[in-house]
Amino acid sequence: MQKGFTLIELLVVIAIIAVLAAVILFSVVQYINKGKDSSIQGNLAVLVPAGEAFYNIGNTYENFCSGNAVTNAISQMPENPSGICAGNDAGLCCNVIENGSAWMACAKGFTDPTKAFCADSRGIKGIVSIYNCFQGVIYMCNLYSE
Repeated sequence: MQKGFTLIELLVVIAIIAVLAAVILFSVVQYINKGKDSSIQGNLAVLVPAGEAFYNIGNTYENFCSGNAVTNAISQMPENPSGICAGNDAGLCCNVIENGSAWMACAKGFTDPTKAFCADSRGIKGIVSIYNCFQGVIYMCNLYSE
């Protein structure tokens, strides 16, 4: 009598291991994306007091979006190739109204492709529709009522 495993037994064990690995990988990716979303929200929240400090210096938000605060926030955000605006790795949109009296910044999240995170010069921070976040469309965050 020979000892060992048959080919069928080995295939069944490999299939079970593959299914378990797929389930674990899917769960891990969800948590990684939630972490990326938290990073986006945190970096956008930092822009609100930075914007006020910028305004207090020159009484305008003109050039705020090209300033150090926004540049630093972008460098801390996760890379998002499917981001909303081109020109930076995070896909962050930052717009200043023509007269320099208001600004808005938003970035697409990772967990829900229809929503983006937004912050503006009024101190509003939250979630907006991705379609309201394209460059030049709005200058204030019109939040979902959740």
